[in-house]
Amino acid sequence: MIIGVLSDTHSDRANALPHIMAEFKKRDVDIIIHCGDIELQHLSPNLFNNLEVACALNEEQLEKFPIENPPQGWTLTKPEKRVIDIRGIRCYVGHRMSYHLLVESETDFRKRIDLLRRNFDGLRWVFSGHTHHQIFFQTQLVSFVNPGAVEDSFDGYEFAIIDTETNQIIFCRILKTKPVENSFSVGIISDSLNVSKMDVDFWKKLKIEFQARDVTHIIHCGNISLNDIGQKELADFTIHYCLRPDQALSSVPENWKLVPANEPIVRINGRQFYIHPSLARTLLEESEVDMGKECLKILEPYPEVTFVLYGGTNEAFLWGGPRARIISPGDAKSSRSFAVICLPRTEITFGHVPVDPLAPLQ
Repeated sequence: MIIGVLSDTHSDRANALPHIMAEFKKRDVDIIIHCGDIELQHLSPNLFNNLEVACALNEEQLEKFPIENPPQGWTLTKPEKRVIDIRGIRCYVGHRMSYHLLVESETDFRKRIDLLRRNFDGLRWVFSGHTHHQIFFQTQLVSFVNPGAVEDSFDGYEFAIIDTETNQIIFCRILKTKPVENSFSVGIISDSLNVSKMDVDFWKKLKIEFQARDVTHIIHCGNISLNDIGQKELADFTIHYCLRPDQALSSVPENWKLVPANEPIVRINGRQFYIHPSLARTLLEESEVDMGKECLKILEPYPEVTFVLYGGTNEAFLWGGPRARIISPGDAKSSRSFAVICLPRTEITFGHVPVDPLAPLQ
């Protein structure tokens, strides 16, 4: 199924909800998850395309909202009962879970998610709002999603869309103003290592995924095998790649551009991407407040950077800060993960290179 996720609609002063619902219809959304801070007047099936809706209520809303008699097709979750099954998929639908990431380290937050999984076997998705910016944290079994805010977000009217069959998630926004630049897409991968020895079709399949999303440039954040530099399947892209200190090449194709270690900046169509080689280790001990400080340190010498990229971890990650977004595409070798950033609308997709099912036994 296709899930549309949104949060923090509040009074919807800008009339963004109808526009987001039009996007949901265009993208074939089957069911909607609302992560809270909804006004009573918005509990209307007509306003949400008459789709099935799972919506989180806050403690203070329980007395005035029809928790025992919700609109037709709606499920309202409350603080002591957040875990529900949505068409066979176990989900946590809440509101304030994101606050813990604001004040806790990534390590502590991971423990919190693991505890939820232990208490609710089979839990697959954890949804939360409250902090008014987009967050994605993917572990092997559970993914945490904050779709951002419809009202009072940093730079648009935010939402997310999940395809449960492909395990793809897209973080979207309707821009508040009309940009003048043309649309373009950048693919992000990392930690491919010896993937070519494990899967002879990996780069061919990655090419198909990127071409389907109109990618023209690829940024590889590091830990690439020297044997994979110059892959013929990537001949139609411009690839910006990083090497470790122990790696060196004397000759590469023209479409492969080495990112200097002393100034790890990639410039594409006027946008700047900063590649942080050790950020995965740093973030394990940092809260969102610390992430903001880390971004400000990077932005001091490079004020035009809008994306901070890193690898060295299995988990995909997104933090949508006010000045720059931090993104890890995940591990290309073991998780087969990638990300795509579509600009100027800043639509960020997290996906996986598919694995063919095993052939039937003869």
